[in-house]
Amino acid sequence: MSKTSSPRREAAKRSSALLATGLVVTALALGGAASAQASSASLTSSPATATAGGSVLLDAQGFTPGDALSFELDGTALSTSPLVGKDESADANGDYSGDALIPEDATLGTHTISVTDASSSDVASTTITVVAQPTASVTPSTVALADYLADGVTVTYSGFTPGETVGFAIGDAASGIRISPDAVADAAGSVTVHWVPQAGGSYSTEGTYEVIAASTDLSIVAQRVSFTVTADAASDATTAPAAASAGTPLATAATPVARAVSFTG
Repeated sequence: MSKTSSPRREAAKRSSALLATGLVVTALALGGAASAQASSASLTSSPATATAGGSVLLDAQGFTPGDALSFELDGTALSTSPLVGKDESADANGDYSGDALIPEDATLGTHTISVTDASSSDVASTTITVVAQPTASVTPSTVALADYLADGVTVTYSGFTPGETVGFAIGDAASGIRISPDAVADAAGSVTVHWVPQAGGSYSTEGTYEVIAASTDLSIVAQRVSFTVTADAASDATTAPAAASAGTPLATAATPVARAVSFTG
């Protein structure tokens, strides 16, 4: 029985798996790929191409309602998360929809995703292709706090599909937030994000932060890139003035000077 693809989950639901900080984008189900199956059960992946660290939407059909399901990538347990509920099991119609996270160490090329029920009576599989992650560079990679608050950092990614919409996030080892707005990769597949923190806001202090970029369906995730914010350099100590003799003024009176002041923003 076929069914319409469900809206994919909010990315915050699996932020710890992607970045340990979160990439907060809404994922969209794309078209399915042809599947192979060893029984009446079937399995499809949407899309059928992803990077290491990316995710695909798996749709399994034809299983016994309520049966527990297990997923593998090339024979190794695969991390999955159902769109509905908490259990990896077939619903009342014998169907299942959930996200699968492609391991960070997945090699480039064709891989097989399989699903098996508890009794191993129903087995289905499909293939996906793991492609190279887009590359990333950040400028500057180390920045003093005052400069960071004033000018931020710029991250450039290369290797996305030209015209592809890309979402961004920034975070540390514990949390992350979405950087708005999204951007569209240019004709060369490159896209740039400029991040300037708000004083007193998230990730606006000294520390090491990571910026990540991904396609809006989270299947293509760029290489991770980080930068470090350091303390501002201490001001150089000035030499104390020599002691003046009694009755001698330390300095002449200052003369007021008018000057222009400009404002921006």
